[in-house]
Amino acid sequence: MNKNDKKRRIISLAVLCVSIVALTTSLTYAYFVSQVGTNEQEKITIRSGDLALTFRDNDETVENTEGTWNFGDTIEKELVIENTGTRDAYAKISWDNLINTYLAESLTYTLEEKSDDLGAVWKLVETVSANVPRSETASTQLLADHLLVPAGHTYTYRVKITFEDLPDIDQTPDLNAKFITKFTLDQGIRKLTTADKLANLNIKISETNPTNFATPATTDETANGLFSLEDDYGTSYYYRGTAPNNYIKFGQDASGQDMWWRIVRFNGDGTVRMQYDGAGPSGTNSYTRGFALTGQRWNSNYNDAKYVGWMFGGANGSASTSREQAQRNETDSPIKTKVDEWYKTNIVDTGYGDYIADAIFCNDRSTPGTSTTEWTDDTGLGYGSNNTGYGALERFMTGNNGTNISGKTNPQPQFICPQENDKFTVEEISKGNGALTYPVGLITADEIVAAGSGKYSTANNNYYLKKTSMYRSFSPYLFYRIYANMFNIVENGSLSFTATHSGGAVAPVINLKAEYLDKLQGNGTIDNPYYLQA
Repeated sequence: MNKNDKKRRIISLAVLCVSIVALTTSLTYAYFVSQVGTNEQEKITIRSGDLALTFRDNDETVENTEGTWNFGDTIEKELVIENTGTRDAYAKISWDNLINTYLAESLTYTLEEKSDDLGAVWKLVETVSANVPRSETASTQLLADHLLVPAGHTYTYRVKITFEDLPDIDQTPDLNAKFITKFTLDQGIRKLTTADKLANLNIKISETNPTNFATPATTDETANGLFSLEDDYGTSYYYRGTAPNNYIKFGQDASGQDMWWRIVRFNGDGTVRMQYDGAGPSGTNSYTRGFALTGQRWNSNYNDAKYVGWMFGGANGSASTSREQAQRNETDSPIKTKVDEWYKTNIVDTGYGDYIADAIFCNDRSTPGTSTTEWTDDTGLGYGSNNTGYGALERFMTGNNGTNISGKTNPQPQFICPQENDKFTVEEISKGNGALTYPVGLITADEIVAAGSGKYSTANNNYYLKKTSMYRSFSPYLFYRIYANMFNIVENGSLSFTATHSGGAVAPVINLKAEYLDKLQGNGTIDNPYYLQA
């Protein structure tokens, strides 16, 4: 019997014993207390001018119910918010008089809503957390905010709480745990969008977007407003061209110098994606543009399609025998190891790790095949020594054989990652793969083209991503004959490629948490860069 099976057996037996005791001693193991009733006198109403929200209990059967839980059991509570006012309103629901002594991850919850105009259709609602907050003594904790209830409508909300079986955690303390709560309603606020926060920073958004990415951007093309593209979280707002107002000074490296970055885009979840641009003396607004690392091989191996991966399947040096194995995220590439080391030394160890978001980095290993890439040698297999073109090749390149590939006349960057397996994150698994050690990556070929590089192999010395020497991107190009190749930016600023075993510089990319977006100071120029007030 392995450790997890043994643990499950012990806990299951223990829960059974507690269930028996509960029947004879009335032990409260899980307990809902209704804060609001179902009749007219027991409703709670918030009134302010033309705002009128009425809050009532919609589920008498759960009211004042007690009993024991087994793993996987779920209890539900329905609550109703009726807007009898003349304008749309926002509400928030809180746990009230909450006592929860279960382990931190033992009780999870979801919130769903349905409206009177949609009938029985339930829709998942964003909540503060996935876990019921712990509280040894009675407290009030926010459950969900920004709940829109249009004027004249009634919304029903369903809270579902589940007792989770945590395979790798000893849940014995849960045997004597308590869960008791009420629910309260308060007036909420509209949730600020990324666009709202940018407006507060006097950052404009363009009403139009570029349609021709083949022509290099040599001016500040977003001077009249940032351009937008959809990403995996929503809408990204990105800089294009010289971008004299996307400088941000954030953190100090291990030697005590200020680190400077260029904002690439504001992601759909409000996080701020930025690329390392160099370091300078502490407290000044000057720095030397440069790289975090130089002379770095993506991988000293190059004779297998799997080596285009930030991570890959099998040991370094062993051949892959299937696409699934080649793209399995189990072995770090050497360049990932180096970037992780840099991140730990200069971000984590210097005390700035808590500012960094866990957002997607796309190592696009999708294999569209020859009918899409238009490369006649493309097998689309993606493993071993099979000639393979990857997703970014399809978006930016065209050609009929391995020695005759050129840039497309109309390259089309995208910020949505095609494959779930390639969405690299640390712990965020609702959209990402959860395979990373640290939330750091590199810029993608799509971000390079969107920033204004122009089509493949077009020199451009006048856009903000151009640096003094070649540096690497996160995007696979192709595997041809015996060479695994990645997209990069070369000395003249053009989008190009290089084999994995060739040396190149590295400019790490990180994402600042969304909660800091509207706390940025400065105006983004080199003389007054964005920064976080200490």
